[in-house]
Amino acid sequence: MWKVVSATGKANGSHVTSGDVVYLVNQYSTGTYLDTNGHSTRSGAKYDVSTTATKNRGPGTSKWHIFGETSSPADGRIRTDDVVNLLNDYGSANGGFLDANGLSGQQGGAKYDVTTSPYTDRGPGTGSWKVLPAS
Repeated sequence: MWKVVSATGKANGSHVTSGDVVYLVNQYSTGTYLDTNGHSTRSGAKYDVSTTATKNRGPGTSKWHIFGETSSPADGRIRTDDVVNLLNDYGSANGGFLDANGLSGQQGGAKYDVTTSPYTDRGPGTGSWKVLPAS
């Protein structure tokens, strides 16, 4: 599970709006930040994605621009069940879109590797992420 936290100082509990810049904080253990880190060798990828303990490991590497594909009503807010694309802020928002890219080589139930891509969807749905309620 990931918590969406404003990277621009919006108050906790404020509505997330398409175009906002956010941190994605993993809720496992101590909470780590989703982060781009190093060029990827995966086909069609820009950067590898992992987590880091600090939100400012590198300039913009842990910041993500969130863009809603659609929502109802069409007022710009991001809601539960909306599909979003996430653009990494590294290199002045040139870090690529968060993307599932190929089967993971890791053991223990891992399914897909995650990288960034220059495209919102490198393949059908690979860069589309659904917002779900916290359990």
